[in-house]
Amino acid sequence: MDEPELEQRVEEIELALSGVFESPKAPAISSYDEGTRLFVQVSWVIDSHRDSTLDARCVVTLAFTHAQFERYAGLDTARRKAFQTRLGEWVRKQFDERQTPLAWRGDCAVEIDVPDELF
Repeated sequence: MDEPELEQRVEEIELALSGVFESPKAPAISSYDEGTRLFVQVSWVIDSHRDSTLDARCVVTLAFTHAQFERYAGLDTARRKAFQTRLGEWVRKQFDERQTPLAWRGDCAVEIDVPDELF
């Protein structure tokens, strides 16, 4: 996959995940390629303050293998949209299961390997 197409597909995933969690402020979305895996990270505010340095945030980091991402990129538009919906629902469920009760002042970060079954 060429670099511009990869960037576009990563941006699709980022946009799909940006609305998964309610936040009083815009979520921060980032991605990075480790070489063997591609990571997409979503961070959102769970407790907002006037001084944003005091905001409490949660973070979910998703790890995709390059083979998984190639599979995603090879899907047509309708199938990519369906995958994005499944992924968002799955991420929300995984986070909720790992953060019960939600750690407002403590560690609120989850790293999840995306399973092949989602594809």
